Amino acid sequence: MKPDFTTIQRIPDEELSPKEIRYVALVQVDLMALYRRWGRPDIGVDALAEWLCFAFALPSGEKFTLQREAYNPPTPGFLLSVTSTLFSAEAAAQVIEALDIPEAFAIELSSEIAN
Repeated sequence: MKPDFTTIQRIPDEELSPKEIRYVALVQVDLMALYRRWGRPDIGVDALAEWLCFAFALPSGEKFTLQREAYNPPTPGFLLSVTSTLFSAEAAAQVIEALDIPEAFAIELSSEIAN
């Protein structure tokens, strides 16, 4: 069954375990564009930093998140991490499109899937 990207919904960041997601792409998307379309980011904290997080779920249960360091992001974009079913270049492109932010695009793909 192919994932349905037509009805993504925002979920609390706590619903995603770091163990169930993998980095797939660096996405250029403006924080304010995400804020206007999807609301305030969740704030996550780990041993490294404080993170701005936007977590989502598809109707079929797949999940993904956009994260970036809150205060001193080392890159201009957000890290896109996904559950295993979405770990492909094609699915990453569909996720970015489903965000409904026309100017969002992948800057780079994970070396595990990049050609």
